[in-house]
Amino acid sequence: MKRFLVIAFVGVVFFCCKTKDEEDHKEFILTGELVTDEKLTLTIEELTTTDLLVLDSITTDASGKFMSRKEIDEAGFYILRANLDDFVTLLIEPGETINLTGKAGNLRETCRVEGSDGSVLLLELNRQLHENIKKVDSLADLYRESRYSPDFEQVQYELNKAYTLIFEEHRQYVKRFIEDNPYSLASIIALYQYFGDKVILSETEDFEYFKNLSKSLSEVYPTNRHVIDLKKKVSDIKRKKLQRQLAEEKLAVGNTAPEILLPDPEGNTISLSSLKGNVVLIDFWASWHQPSRITNEILRELYEEYKSLGFEIYGVSLDRTHEQWLKAIEESNINWIQVSDLRYFNSPVVSLYNVEAIPYTLLIDRKGKIAAKDIDHRQLKEYLEDLL
Repeated sequence: MKRFLVIAFVGVVFFCCKTKDEEDHKEFILTGELVTDEKLTLTIEELTTTDLLVLDSITTDASGKFMSRKEIDEAGFYILRANLDDFVTLLIEPGETINLTGKAGNLRETCRVEGSDGSVLLLELNRQLHENIKKVDSLADLYRESRYSPDFEQVQYELNKAYTLIFEEHRQYVKRFIEDNPYSLASIIALYQYFGDKVILSETEDFEYFKNLSKSLSEVYPTNRHVIDLKKKVSDIKRKKLQRQLAEEKLAVGNTAPEILLPDPEGNTISLSSLKGNVVLIDFWASWHQPSRITNEILRELYEEYKSLGFEIYGVSLDRTHEQWLKAIEESNINWIQVSDLRYFNSPVVSLYNVEAIPYTLLIDRKGKIAAKDIDHRQLKEYLEDLL
């Protein structure tokens, strides 16, 4: 009986110790000291796969010291924020004890982190982005200063070239970062990083980076929600790629153009096939897209010149609202057929015609066969001379 009680007691002690260890392993401790003239209220926000959630709110003491400890189930991304524009992104693993120092008001450039390898990598990545964005801002200043210069066109050309070089250098940096850190979740942030409003790595052109990173991270973090989300993204990209390939085969020159049935501004459904017997230009555009608006100005001249010979334009707008669409039609004095389901790039016709960017055009002959794709106005004029 005594022997049984001893074994039972040891088992209880072991169980309690194990539970405490598991709790400690799930907890992270974040301490820090910021250079500041007053007490600060800091927030810690979790960056999930779909949202940004406030995890904790802490106040520094008069000397800028603070501490937070939280239990987390898995590695993830967290933002320590002093205010809307003053923050730093951290990659925290369960069980890490992290110390952070920096100057309040300029965390992005002054922050230093110890105790979290992932956070150190993220600081490096984001700091490099910030440095290159500052270079671009300098180019923007030069652009504004040179607007009224007699050699403005040459200056503009040089500035555009300089911007392209900066962007490409950062793009190569991001690629190297991912290649050098295939087992770090920090590479997910690199994968989806933006340069201003421009995506750095394309899901189509740079698909190998998405695929390879998903594979390597799945080996280390098979149940992590960020890795699972990336894996799903890779599957979606593969599926869309296959869809594009199949659509492209259907859109080969000489094939019959797929049918389109969409409403005009008055709500009347107009089919593409109803224009058979004419040479038809399908023009994908949107009111919010300035290059599309410029293209419409050029198309108006060509339409006036060739419509009496059997030339029609079937404009497909990728707008979101009827008001914006109608306003653009009136402002550009468009007098050819216009249709839209107002579903932006989510319209089924976008995948049907493999539209990845606008303006995008397809030219159809009198029999409804595709004669040319993605042509500019000079090429269009040559085709019209031939087909009409």
